[in-house]
Amino acid sequence: MKNFVSLFFLLFSIFQLAAQSEYAAAKIPPSLLKNADVVFRRYELDFNVLNKGEAIETEHTVLTLLNAKAADYNEQVFYYSKIFEIEDIEGAIYDGAGNLVRRIKKKDIEDQKPFEQQFVDDYRYKIIHFPRLPFPYTIEYTVKRRYNGLLHYPIFEPQSSPEEAVEYARFELKMAPGLAARFKEKDLPQGSKTGALRWEFHNLQAFEPELFSPVGDWNLPRILTSPTLFSIEGYDGDMSSWQSLGTFIQKMNAGKDALSPETVAQLKALTADCPDTACKIRRVYEHLQSGTRYFFVGLGIGGWQPAMAAEVDQFKYGDCKGLSNYMVAMLQAVGVPAYYALIRAGEEEQTTQYPDFPNAWFNHATLCIPMGKDTMWLECTSQTESCGFLSDFTDDRPALVIFPEGGRLVQTPRYNETVNTIHHKTDIALADDGSATLVSTDVYRGIEQDIPSALAGLHDEKRKKYLYELLNLPDFEIKSQEFVRKKERLPEVQQNLELAIPRLASVSGKRLFLPVSVLSSKFEAPTADSSARRFSVQAHSRGMTEESDLTIAVPTGYVLENAFAPVSWSSPFGSFDLSVRFENGTVIVHRKLVLNNSIQGKERYGEFIAFLKHVAKTDKVKLVLVR
Repeated sequence: MKNFVSLFFLLFSIFQLAAQSEYAAAKIPPSLLKNADVVFRRYELDFNVLNKGEAIETEHTVLTLLNAKAADYNEQVFYYSKIFEIEDIEGAIYDGAGNLVRRIKKKDIEDQKPFEQQFVDDYRYKIIHFPRLPFPYTIEYTVKRRYNGLLHYPIFEPQSSPEEAVEYARFELKMAPGLAARFKEKDLPQGSKTGALRWEFHNLQAFEPELFSPVGDWNLPRILTSPTLFSIEGYDGDMSSWQSLGTFIQKMNAGKDALSPETVAQLKALTADCPDTACKIRRVYEHLQSGTRYFFVGLGIGGWQPAMAAEVDQFKYGDCKGLSNYMVAMLQAVGVPAYYALIRAGEEEQTTQYPDFPNAWFNHATLCIPMGKDTMWLECTSQTESCGFLSDFTDDRPALVIFPEGGRLVQTPRYNETVNTIHHKTDIALADDGSATLVSTDVYRGIEQDIPSALAGLHDEKRKKYLYELLNLPDFEIKSQEFVRKKERLPEVQQNLELAIPRLASVSGKRLFLPVSVLSSKFEAPTADSSARRFSVQAHSRGMTEESDLTIAVPTGYVLENAFAPVSWSSPFGSFDLSVRFENGTVIVHRKLVLNNSIQGKERYGEFIAFLKHVAKTDKVKLVLVR
């Protein structure tokens, strides 16, 4: 009996040691350590759909933090609300050898409300602050959530950023009888699908991000899942098509576009003298901007359902849903048909909605106005944006427009190098000691006017502070600066500057050496290695054109010594032109750089770097003036 007990405890100790050492950092395959700050040892997500309105989600994650760059992973945040509740959380932490250091208890888990300034909702979050140990160490957690409304099924991304390596990941979707799930796979390794609704991933390596890769497109594995039939807070819907999803949104919004007779009369009076539809839209839009402010309301289904237009009119605030619905109602009151629209907003979200996969992964509401062969879009949350301009927040992507017959995807405007433009008209008076006075009129259009537009709204001193950081000059003093906004459908900002530059040119004996490019964007070309490149190449996420006309009045008695033949290069990524001539004591420089947003194969990376090197080398050329 004594020997049996000894054997039992020996076996128990062996099993316990094996369990502890399972997460030893030394067991991580060497291939997963390269470029990695964190390794997901296990990432498992089970989504069990109980019926069309309820589901249980269980996530189990084990990750090893390799170095200080992974410190942010030490805090894990879990959001919840009335619609998706947290039923349980467990956690543990292990040292580098995989030994259990401690288990996370309920007292270690904080429950907080997000800081509210411009919003009110029922979101809360639980947060685990894992103890910090010497690197490497491992944290583990399991969280169980219950969904009481199913507009969304999970988007499973086993690897979500370059610094993450993944040893093992698994995703499984379980459906109640009679319900069908839909899924879309993107960039999955071969053999990842191991069942009808089950996927597994092994040994996904971390990698270094690459310059000039298409924004947000790292070709990482992604599985989107979505319901067909669903229910949320008493509303039933069908997501098998964009039209049926639009019908569901229409049902939620029904009856919310009514305005008081007094408001309707006020709007009609406001637009009574308008000669056309465009005038009515502008008048009503400016009325919206001047009379309301943004305030998010996301209580329960209120995260999806807009407030009554009459309430927004009364209280003068609303979120993107409420303000867009209110704008629809106001335009209808003056005889302009307008339609509520949902969109995936964000500068880097252009390609994250898939036209062939109806789903509800939208995060913003906006407004669509068909106008014959034209379509106008209105951003209703901004008090400063130009009427009909979307900026890079919602440009060039599909939006779900809610027409009377249901939903339909419509592409928003694309702002490319033909409309995103900068033009510098610069006059420089150069003295023989190398100092100069610069007067420039710079016009920014399209998306390129975003920063100047923001500067236009600042106090003079704040603008000066930013200009000292933004302008590409070694030393200068701002004598005067002015910003003039033109809020057209394609907005522009005119920036007027006067600068004193103490050392624009360097002096050497009877010669002055000065740059050929002033105020224009400068490029430093990285080293090209197309053979090792992983991603496609994109010169600019939207496309832009920068043109400069520079005149330099040289000191009396000086002439241009070095001849400068015009240069002109073109490539699949854009073009560059530069010419210099000397006339009547004045150097005249014309420079034009065009970068498009075409996505080229990775094998053309070397070609693009060669193009940038041509531009950078030419911009570094010095003009030589001799007395």
